[in-house]
Amino acid sequence: MSISKEQLKKRFKKEDYQVRLFKEMGFTRKLCPICNHNFWTLIPDKETCGDTRCSGGYQFLGKKGKNLNFDETIRNLTDFFVKHGHTAIKDYPVVSRWRADMDFTIASIADFQPWVIEGIIDPPANPLVVPQMCIRTGGEFSDIDNIGKTARHLTSFVMFGQHAFNSERLTEGYWMDRCIDLNFLYLTEELGLKPEEITYAEGIWSGGGNFGPNLEAFAFGTELVNNVFIAYAFENGSVRKLDMQVIDVGWGLDRISWFTQGTPTIYEAIFPNVVNYLQNENGYKVDQNLLLKYSKLSGLLAVEEVKDLKEERIELAKNLGMTYEEMLAILGPQEAIYAIGDHARTLSMTIADGAIPSNVGGGYNLRVLLRRIIALKELYKLEFSIDKLFDLQIDNLSVSFPRVKEHRNDIHKIVDLEVKRYGETKKSGRKLINQLLQKKTEFNFKTLVDLYQNNGINPLMVKELANEREIEIDVPADFYIKLEEYFTEQKKQLKESEQKDELNIDKEYHTEPLYYSDVYEYEFESKILAVIEKQYLVLEKTLFYPTGGGQVHDTGYIQKENLKFQVVEVIKKGSTILHKLKEACDLKKGDLISGKIDFGRRMAIMRHHTAVHVVNNAAREILGRHIWQAGADKTEKKARLDITHYQSISSEDLQKIEMTANKIVFEKRDISKLELNRDEAERDYGFHIYQGGVVPGKTLHIVSIDKWDVEACGGTHLDNTGDIGIIKITGSERIQDGIVRLSILAGEPALKYIQEQENILKESSLILSVEPKILPKTAKRFFNEWKEQKKTIETLTKKVAELQFSNNTTKSEKIANLEVFIKETSGEQKELIVQATQAVHMYPNGVSVLVSADNNKVVLVGARNEKLDFDIVKLIRELSKIAGGSGGGKGEVAVGGGPSIDKIPEILEQAKEIIKKMI
Repeated sequence: MSISKEQLKKRFKKEDYQVRLFKEMGFTRKLCPICNHNFWTLIPDKETCGDTRCSGGYQFLGKKGKNLNFDETIRNLTDFFVKHGHTAIKDYPVVSRWRADMDFTIASIADFQPWVIEGIIDPPANPLVVPQMCIRTGGEFSDIDNIGKTARHLTSFVMFGQHAFNSERLTEGYWMDRCIDLNFLYLTEELGLKPEEITYAEGIWSGGGNFGPNLEAFAFGTELVNNVFIAYAFENGSVRKLDMQVIDVGWGLDRISWFTQGTPTIYEAIFPNVVNYLQNENGYKVDQNLLLKYSKLSGLLAVEEVKDLKEERIELAKNLGMTYEEMLAILGPQEAIYAIGDHARTLSMTIADGAIPSNVGGGYNLRVLLRRIIALKELYKLEFSIDKLFDLQIDNLSVSFPRVKEHRNDIHKIVDLEVKRYGETKKSGRKLINQLLQKKTEFNFKTLVDLYQNNGINPLMVKELANEREIEIDVPADFYIKLEEYFTEQKKQLKESEQKDELNIDKEYHTEPLYYSDVYEYEFESKILAVIEKQYLVLEKTLFYPTGGGQVHDTGYIQKENLKFQVVEVIKKGSTILHKLKEACDLKKGDLISGKIDFGRRMAIMRHHTAVHVVNNAAREILGRHIWQAGADKTEKKARLDITHYQSISSEDLQKIEMTANKIVFEKRDISKLELNRDEAERDYGFHIYQGGVVPGKTLHIVSIDKWDVEACGGTHLDNTGDIGIIKITGSERIQDGIVRLSILAGEPALKYIQEQENILKESSLILSVEPKILPKTAKRFFNEWKEQKKTIETLTKKVAELQFSNNTTKSEKIANLEVFIKETSGEQKELIVQATQAVHMYPNGVSVLVSADNNKVVLVGARNEKLDFDIVKLIRELSKIAGGSGGGKGEVAVGGGPSIDKIPEILEQAKEIIKKMI
C-alpha cells in the first residue's frame, strides 16, 4: 500500500516545523490561499508564501544585489560554510558510476546514496558542503521542454549541497535548528536580505524510499534554498524512523548567482559571454523591458504541471500585448539562444566526465541535446561557430571544474562527429518524412516517438523537414514529458518481467567465499546449509566462483563419499551462493561434502579476465582518457570488452592497443588483490575504480596491476600479468553508437588462433603458388583483374538493356502520369536490376517492373526514376505476395520474388492494377 503526500502531511504538525529561529524572532505561521501550503513570515499581514506563482512571478528581476557571478557564488558559499564548521569536499563526477539506478548525478545527496545513507560507510566528512554539478537529462529528462522558456530551467546546474549526518555513532552533525540558523545567517549577512523579506514554506520531501519535512526559503518571488530533513523510511506500507537522519540542503547555486545579479534570465547570469556571442553573431538584440516582462511572466510556466503548454504560452503572449505568432517571431530566437547555450554547457560537462552521445540510456539524452542545438540553429537560421560555442562553455566551466578543459579535444571530436551524423540522419530523414507526408500519415505522439526512437529524427527535425514542403506540423510542447512517462512505463514492465524469472529462496543464507583467499586453490570441504528443489545446494563455504562481474561461473564436482555430482552453474543472491547440479540429488542439510573446481577452466577464465583489465587501460592509453569500460564478458574460451568510444577503431590503433597490452604481459607486473572499505577505496583511487559498473557492499575487492590499472572487480584474477601468456585482439566492432566491442583471446586460445591464421596464410599461398610474403601483392593483382572483367560484363549488360528498352523494342505504357515498363524477361537478379534501372532513366516519371523465372523461382525487380515520388518498395512487396514470397528495398530500387513460377502471368496483370491504386 502506497502512502500519499497528503497522508504524510498529516504526520507533521506546526511544532515539527517551528524551529528555534522562528520562536526567537517571532515568525508567524500562515496558510497561503493560492497553493494551500503553510508558511512562516515576520510580516503579520503577508498573504502568500512567496513562491513564484503565488507572488505573480519573479520580483527580483532588474534589481542588482551583491552581483556574484557563477564562480564567485561557489567561493562565497564555500567560504561561509567552512567558516561555520563544515568541510568542503570535491564534487563527484556527473556520470554516476557508483549508482545502479541512474545514469547521471541528479542531486548532491546522490553522492552519498545508498552507502552513506544506509550506514554502510561513513561520510567523507561531517558536516560537509559540496558544489555538485547535476544533470537533468535522466529521470528529469522532461526539463528539456522548459529550457529557454521559463527563464530559470537548466539541464545542468550546481546544487551546492549542505549535509550533516546524524546517528548514534555519528554525533558531529546537526539537525533542524542549527540548519535554519545557518540558512538565515547566509541569506541576511551574505546576500543582504532583510529578515522580513524571507519566508519559509512547509512541505514534505520524499524520494528513494525516504521522506521527511522540508522548509523552502523564498525571497522576491523565487526559491533560494530547500532545507530537507530526511528522517523516515517507507517499509511494507508503513513508516519507520531512520537510524541515520540526514540534513539534505540544496542551495540552487546558479539561481543564487542570478538572484544577486537581477538579470532578465538565469542564462545571462551564469554564461553571459555565450549569450552575448550568439546575439552578436546574429545581430539580434531584444528590447530589455519586453524581455524583463516576458521573463517575469514566463516564470509562472512549468510544463510538467500544465495540461497544455501552448495554451499557457498563448495566454502569456496576450499579457505581453501580442499574438502567439508575434511572440515566437520576436522572442523565439532568444529562447533558442538560451537553450543552445544551456545544452552546450551540459554536453561539455558530461563528455568531460566520460559520457558519450549515443542511442541508448543517458547517452541517448545527450544526443538529443546536441541535435536540438543544430535543429534550433537551423530552425531560427542562426549563424555561429559550434566550435566557438563549446570553447566558451569549456572555458566557463573550467574555472571551478578544471577537469573540463583537460578534455577539450575529446569534446570537440565527439561534437564534430555528432554534427556529421546529424547531417546524415537529416538526409535519410527527409526521404522518410516525404514518404509519410505522401501517405498522409498523422504525426501524432506515437508517430513522433517512432521516428525519434527508431530513426533518430527528433520533433524539431520533423517540423523543419515538413516546412521544406510548406506543411506545418504541430509538435506537442510537452513532448519530452510524455516521452519520459513512456520510457518509465517501459522500464517498469521490463523490471516486472525480469523479477518473474528469478529463482526464489525462502531465506538468505551466508556462504563464505573462499575464491578470493587463493585463486589457485581448487579443492575444499564444506557443509550443506540448504537443498533447494533437489538441485540447488547452499554451502557453508565454497571455492566455486558464481557468475558476476561479467565473469562466467566455475564448474566442477561436489562429492559425498562415493556420490559425485556435477556442478553446472553457480549463482549468487545476496550473501547466498547457490550451486546448481546437473541432476537432482538426495543430499540433505547438514551433509559434509568435498568440492573440486575444474582448475584448467578456472585458469583459462582468469587469463581472459586479467587480459580485459590490461586491454582496457591500453585502449585508454592509445585512444584517449574518455575510454571507460561499458561492459565485459569473460569465459574460458574468449573475452569481450565493450568500451566507450565515439567511432570505429582503425586497424592501426587496434594493433597499438594489442602491442601495448602485450608489453604489460611481457613485463610480468605483479597484481595485488585486497579488500578495502568503499570510502577508503574511493578516496585513494577515485571513481575510476568503477570501470565494471556498480559494485555493491561496504567492502570492495580492489584489483591493482602494478603502475597500470586499479579497479573494483568481483572476479578471479591472476597474480602476475606474465601468467596471461599472450593477448590477441581478434577484432573490433561498433555494437551501438558510443560503444565499441573488442574481441580478446588470452593464453592457449590466443596461440591457437595465431596458428590457425598461419595455416590459412600457408594454404592460400599454396593455392596461388606464391611465397606467403608476396601473397598480398598477388591477391591485389588478381582482384584488379577481376574488377576489370566485372566492369566489362556490366558494360555489356548495360548495352543489352539499352537495346531491349529502346523505343523500337519495348514500349512503355501510360498509367495516369507515369511511364510504366512491365515485362517478363530472363536473367538473374543483378541483371534485372541493371535493366530496370536503365528503363526508368528514359523518362523522368518512369517506373519499371521486371519478372523472370530463375532457378525455379520468381525473381522480381522494380525501379523508379530518382526524381519520382513513388513507393516502388510497396509495389514489389505486393507482387511478391502473389508469388508466395516477400520483397523489400530502399530508395529507387526494390527486389523480391517467390516460389510460385505459375503466378508470373497474374503478376504481370496485377502490376498495372496495383499501380493504379497506388497513384
